[in-house]
Amino acid sequence: MKKVIYAILIMILSVPLSGYTVKGGVTYTVETARKEAFADVEYTLPKSIINAHKTDPNYKDNMKAKANGVNRLKDRRLVFFDDGTYGVIYYDNPNYAYYYENGKLEAIDKNVGTFFPIKTYRFIKNGELEQIILNVAPKESYMFELDGRLRSHWIGNKCYDLNGKVVARRY
Repeated sequence: MKKVIYAILIMILSVPLSGYTVKGGVTYTVETARKEAFADVEYTLPKSIINAHKTDPNYKDNMKAKANGVNRLKDRRLVFFDDGTYGVIYYDNPNYAYYYENGKLEAIDKNVGTFFPIKTYRFIKNGELEQIILNVAPKESYMFELDGRLRSHWIGNKCYDLNGKVVARRY
């Protein structure tokens, strides 16, 4: 009987070992991130997207959510920044993020890709491409100017400039 119990115990204890998956990742430097970010750039955004979002149709509700510390609503997710701007991502079209200041459109992000790295094109309110962002992990991204210069590096909820100084926060 002891042998049967030992055999069952060995089988049970060895199951987690047989299902182990080795996980690996890619580490990005500024140079490798720049190269990836500037491959196959999209320079234009349809005017119909800009015109449909010139003002935030949910401005009052979004400000109420901010006052109550709420970031997730039934149809959208909100991101608030310490400079007073905020972003809106609608669940039915998560590839676009709309950034507003006092309910007026400031910028639109268009995400390309579903797995990291995810490239993001930031267009200013008139539809001009302003910068390219490479999101290399859920909480890390590199922001580049159109001439290729690194603008900033987000890690977690903090944005760092080229000197390592925190220049923005999101919550």
